[in-house]
Amino acid sequence: MFENAFKDKVVVISGGSRGIGFAAVKGFLAGGAKVCFLSHYEETGAAAMAALKEINPDYEVFTRHIDLCDFKAAQDLFKEVEAKWGKIDVLINNAGKDSSTWITKLKQSEWDDVVNLNMKGTFNMSKYAVPYLQKTKGCIINTASVAGVYGTPTGLPYPASKAAVIAMTKSLAYSLADRGVRVNCIAPGVVETDLVKNLPKFAKDSIGDTIPMKRMGQPEDIANAMMFLASDAASYITGVCLQVDGGYRPNNQPK
Repeated sequence: MFENAFKDKVVVISGGSRGIGFAAVKGFLAGGAKVCFLSHYEETGAAAMAALKEINPDYEVFTRHIDLCDFKAAQDLFKEVEAKWGKIDVLINNAGKDSSTWITKLKQSEWDDVVNLNMKGTFNMSKYAVPYLQKTKGCIINTASVAGVYGTPTGLPYPASKAAVIAMTKSLAYSLADRGVRVNCIAPGVVETDLVKNLPKFAKDSIGDTIPMKRMGQPEDIANAMMFLASDAASYITGVCLQVDGGYRPNNQPK
């Protein structure tokens, strides 16, 4: 679909070792890009690298393990990428953390962990990428969630932080448009990642009843949307929150 669409483009992807992020890494590499992807754990990054090299040993790709909320680490990362490949064209802020704790049992530490990664991490990476993206007229793509659009009954910091990601996306798009930098976000619905695959059948059936298209999303569905927004085909699109959710509506009732 995106064959050679990203030839000679340089892409940085956080949360790139598993699930949606790994699907995006594979997609951009297949499209001709050079990719630096970040992982929370060194071992998952190493496993992802091994898998990528099995697909194509000639891929131009490397991985790093950093604290996304660390200002200096973000600055050093972008300097390293530019030194290696000469530029940065696309930043994908995909790393995030979930929560399912009921509010009266929610600890301050859990709130801080989720909000820091989902909001501060996105802010921090975006802030220090902007000078590089201005040079290339590049773009930022953030991963939000339908939870940030509709809310959830539990796990308050997750929908709150994802709603903030949507607001940050729109605000950054507004402020950076005259500098040639586009900013958009994806709001995935229910995606069949490892966590969802391990749910019992009754739970999957219940989730499926909220999706009019009657199937869960695949990581590749979200990665394809990311690649579209990063491509020249989306050159006049900025400030958009694209829901990729099969028509998901949380008020749908099981039949």
